[in-house]
Amino acid sequence: MIVNRKTINHVYAVLTAGLLAAALGGCGGAEDKGMAAYEMAATDTAAYESGGGIYTNEAVEEKVYEDETVAQEENANPEVPEEAVSDRKLIKNVTLNVETEQFDVLLPTIEQKVTALGGYIEELSSFSRSNEYAKDYQGTKYLRCASMTVRIPRENLELFLEEVGQQTNVTSRSESVTDVTLQYVDLESHKKALLTEQDRLLELLEQAESVEDIVTIEGRLSEVRYQIESMEAQLRTYDNKIDYSTVYLSVDEVEHYSPTEATAMGERIRSGFFKSMEGVGKGIQNTAIWFVINIPYLFVWAVVIVVITVAVRFIMKRQEKKNAGRKRQRENPYNPYTPTHAKPAEEQKMAGEQHKIQEDEQTEQDKKDEQ
Repeated sequence: MIVNRKTINHVYAVLTAGLLAAALGGCGGAEDKGMAAYEMAATDTAAYESGGGIYTNEAVEEKVYEDETVAQEENANPEVPEEAVSDRKLIKNVTLNVETEQFDVLLPTIEQKVTALGGYIEELSSFSRSNEYAKDYQGTKYLRCASMTVRIPRENLELFLEEVGQQTNVTSRSESVTDVTLQYVDLESHKKALLTEQDRLLELLEQAESVEDIVTIEGRLSEVRYQIESMEAQLRTYDNKIDYSTVYLSVDEVEHYSPTEATAMGERIRSGFFKSMEGVGKGIQNTAIWFVINIPYLFVWAVVIVVITVAVRFIMKRQEKKNAGRKRQRENPYNPYTPTHAKPAEEQKMAGEQHKIQEDEQTEQDKKDEQ
């Protein structure tokens, strides 16, 4: 059989109509209705090849329009088949915030549990908090924190959450479920329709003889294969999200667990008193540690303080002596025992003469006493 250009164009248009009918089906019954439209198109092609007549471009376009209209009317309200309802495609995510007093023990335990349940850790990060922002409004002190994204098989999700809850103090938990059944079935229907079109194009490619026909068929075949690969990638992504639930786990290291329920007044007083005593003890301990750590600095400062003190005392004593000398000079300016360096020149001369006169008088008096 010789395949000419008109045959290729007609078959291409009919295949496109069949594909559109299958795509408009959405999900469930869309697949059967799309295949029915495709079979009608194949019947028309067989009639054309057997000599029943020649389709013009207008006739092909009218045929495609009729098929699209019928598909839209039949699939205005698509329904999910019963087998799809019993096997819903659900994506489940859980966000969990927990506290632990044994941070270094909990993280390896969680990693081992995830591996044992057939899951894996997609992301893990940990860091330490500064003292300034390490407490909440209840006084709970947070030391270190870890954040991880865990992928767990959906059948083992509750077992994993129960295990984490037994080893930690759960402060908050939230879950979300996304139903992607319609999107999943719709992708499968599109994929099956494209696979059918691909098989038909391969058959036409074997029958084609001219280069132009071969190029046309191969061009469409490449488009169909690209769409099939894209849909398969989307289906694999859905399968991964459906088969493996995602747990966003945040772990905080604390000295004491936060209270999860309201406590009585007596219990609050007792707990607060013991916390205060513990704080005093830790304060003394931290002070002793700080003192030992800073001994070199304290020694240097002690030496500096001693040197400054000695220098100040020396200066003060010297100043006191000067002040005392000046005071004696003001009280008895002719006192021979007043330091000469503290008197003016004229006063020193007068004091010397006065002293000499006194000595002469004293000498004469001694001579008279001897006689």
